Amino acid sequence: MFIRWPAQTDLRNRCRRNGVPRLLVVEGGARPPVCNDPFEDWVRAPISRQDLEARVRALQNRLDDQQVPTLDSAGTLCFGPHSITISNVQTDLMELLIEHFGEVVYRNELTQRLAERVQRPTRNSLDLHIMRLRRRLSPINLAIRTAWGRGYLLETEDGP
Repeated sequence: MFIRWPAQTDLRNRCRRNGVPRLLVVEGGARPPVCNDPFEDWVRAPISRQDLEARVRALQNRLDDQQVPTLDSAGTLCFGPHSITISNVQTDLMELLIEHFGEVVYRNELTQRLAERVQRPTRNSLDLHIMRLRRRLSPINLAIRTAWGRGYLLETEDGP
């Protein structure tokens, strides 16, 4: 969202509370704000279209790097503007994958987590749960990739 600074201070605060990415356009001789939020950046007016597009891209890149899925106790998985609900067993597995977002989670760690819900889980039972999770994650731009011989990793569907 583009916000005029300092004229739209209230809008800036609302966007900050709601986690809305924003680019502040500093007017005239106004002092620029201190931006310590990765969802915020500023430019001084007037600005060329090329410079504006570059700042928007830089802000988007920062957001993409910081975006990590969230999971609540009810099994609602959120990523960006999207959310899905998943089963209790899937929630247990996803907690581990989210904790290590973008990193390999070893099969034995996932199997141990699965053992807390399922008596004597087999290799096939873990594979079945991962397959079902993969199907559920596609609409929210997340993917579980196989790290052959090691385990799985959760990342954005577009890759790292």
